[in-house]
Amino acid sequence: MQRSDVTPLQKLLQMLDSMTAKGKAEKQAEQVEFAKFDEWCDGVIKEKEKSISDAAIQIEELEATIQKETTDAAVLAEEIKALEAKIAKAEAELDSATAVRGKEKADYDAEHKDLSESIDACERAISVLIARGADVPQSLAQVQASRLIPAEAKAVLKSFLSLSTDETMGAPEANAYEFQSGGVVSLLEKLLKGFKEQLLVVEKEEMAAKGSFEVLKQQLTDDVAFDNKEVAQKTERKAAALELAASSKADLATTTASKTEDERSKSTRLNSSH
Repeated sequence: MQRSDVTPLQKLLQMLDSMTAKGKAEKQAEQVEFAKFDEWCDGVIKEKEKSISDAAIQIEELEATIQKETTDAAVLAEEIKALEAKIAKAEAELDSATAVRGKEKADYDAEHKDLSESIDACERAISVLIARGADVPQSLAQVQASRLIPAEAKAVLKSFLSLSTDETMGAPEANAYEFQSGGVVSLLEKLLKGFKEQLLVVEKEEMAAKGSFEVLKQQLTDDVAFDNKEVAQKTERKAAALELAASSKADLATTTASKTEDERSKSTRLNSSH
């Protein structure tokens, strides 16, 4: 039987060399893995730092947007309030002017009717007196019925009517009647001229009052329409500003939470790499 040339000591030394080589290899492999892990941690940390930096910028921008849009909405709310007050004032002014105009028109219609009727009554009475018609009393009674006839004129007409209705009228009375009829015609002609002049003045005043009202009405109507349009536009802009502020607040909360999480993760990686 052939005896081995390797002594026990040599075997032991070979075993130790093998173990040392294995240990070195394992240590080297561990160092490689640690280097890879360390590199990965550095990459993650850099990524988190960028994310944190980007989030900080975004948070600043979102806070600025929230501030601006909230302020804009508040300013628009005040402007809308002022416009609504202006609209209410214009509408009240238009209602008041319309009421005044209605009263003016009613007064004009009544006065125009009285003047027209008085003119017609005077013209008929003059015609009847000149023609010596039988219905003189009736014609003069219509003139007397006018509220526009002065008291002095009514007294003259009453005196003349007392003569015309006296059935026992003799020659002196007949002469007095003839004489007074001429005076009555002159009186009626004077009244007729005054009524026509007054009617012309009233009609001109009515035209001026109507024109002024129409100009005011158109101006106020245009102002209200314009201001209502402004209110609608500002209300829309206010709603958009509030909506943007609300969405920016939601984004701010999300971004802040994400930044906080990235900062926690970065801190964890830093601790684990040391």
